[in-house]
Amino acid sequence: MWTSLEPAAITVDPGSVARVRLRVRNTGDTVEEYRLRPAGDAAGWTQVQPDVLRLYPGAEGTAQIEFAPPRTSDAVAGPTPFGIRVEPKEHPEVRDVVEGQVTVGGFTELRAELVPLTVRGRWRAKASAAVDNLGNQPLTVSLSGRENGDALTVEPDPTSVQVAPGRAAFAKLDIRPGAVSWVGGVTKHPFTVSLQRAGTPEPTELRGTYLQPSVLPRWVMVVLSLLLAAALAFLMLWLRTDPKVSTSAREKVGQSHKLPQKEEKPSAPAPSKPPEEKKPEEKPEEPAPEEPPGDGGGEDQGPQQQTIRSDANGGWYLQANQGGQADGTQIGQNPEWTGDQFGRNQWWTIHHYAEDNTVALESGSAPGSVAQLQENSNQVELWTADPALLESGKLPPQQKWRLQDAGNGRTRIVNTRNDECLTDLQNDKGAVSWKCTDGPNPRQDWKIADGQ
Repeated sequence: MWTSLEPAAITVDPGSVARVRLRVRNTGDTVEEYRLRPAGDAAGWTQVQPDVLRLYPGAEGTAQIEFAPPRTSDAVAGPTPFGIRVEPKEHPEVRDVVEGQVTVGGFTELRAELVPLTVRGRWRAKASAAVDNLGNQPLTVSLSGRENGDALTVEPDPTSVQVAPGRAAFAKLDIRPGAVSWVGGVTKHPFTVSLQRAGTPEPTELRGTYLQPSVLPRWVMVVLSLLLAAALAFLMLWLRTDPKVSTSAREKVGQSHKLPQKEEKPSAPAPSKPPEEKKPEEKPEEPAPEEPPGDGGGEDQGPQQQTIRSDANGGWYLQANQGGQADGTQIGQNPEWTGDQFGRNQWWTIHHYAEDNTVALESGSAPGSVAQLQENSNQVELWTADPALLESGKLPPQQKWRLQDAGNGRTRIVNTRNDECLTDLQNDKGAVSWKCTDGPNPRQDWKIADGQ
């Protein structure tokens, strides 16, 4: 038996296909059947066509060896030896292994996630940045925190991580506010963590929110305000009350005056004019106690977070899948209430724009990101909105919706780009827009509520 591999070395990129030729000659004196099998680390993505050659004595056959490494971390970049077993059926003792080398090209793919998306603390908070290397070669990533002015400091530890192909690395984030919030409720501080990949000019950015509660809760300020108002009212009442009393009693000349005994205490003479005590009692209520800014006694300012639930099969919650915050995160449905497991991903802030009677749906797990239709598609995804446009309502049509009353406490959510209704597909893969139907439709009728 004689074999030859042409060429013996080859290069291929992940996701592509490369081929070499294997020649086999029957040097025996009988008809022989040769079975061809790949061996080595590349066997999982190597194919031999045909994998059986039947040759007469002196005849020669050819097989194509096809290499198709996947675009995953399984096909490690660099040279990889391979082998092709040639096993004669009639004379197995003369089997052979033809060896060669395939060099796999490298590619890099990074996936990063902030865990959790929302952190809370009066003095400081902790979070983690998870870095997944989906490429086939080692990856070095530098991390840096982008502070919100002097209001926040974000320090990663370590500031650089090395990640092997198919593995993940974590960096701890120490988040500290620039000043302590003594009063005023909860203050929101958005922050950004930048991940710079070696050899890539554009960084990957992760956005999160730091919630800083005040040291003194609001109810303490309310009580103090009421006490202060009551003290001021009492002081004003006391200062304004000044009764004037006069008497006509006079001591006679030359006659001694006997002091009265305790039990014979004389009554006070009638005053010349009535005391004006009751008149100022009506005025302590004039200075109404002012409630401090941010006090919970009035109506909340701005839109509140709400839940959006379909009317089909007991109701499925609209959610940002897995609490994702990256652009392109699918928006799906879930029959279960997840609470804060994925950073309030089933809560939505509905921004109303009176000038054109439209709304925007901002995710509770990714502040600043809204629900929109994918370009040239009816799939619904999460996408970062321009803050100024989100406030003014000048968003593009794919990011704006109209709320239409469907009766019975239900609402239809219609996209302004294609005039189609938001539709529940009853799965967690992704919501879509679909042509609005006439009459009730449980998958297009949604209930918007302040809780689950």
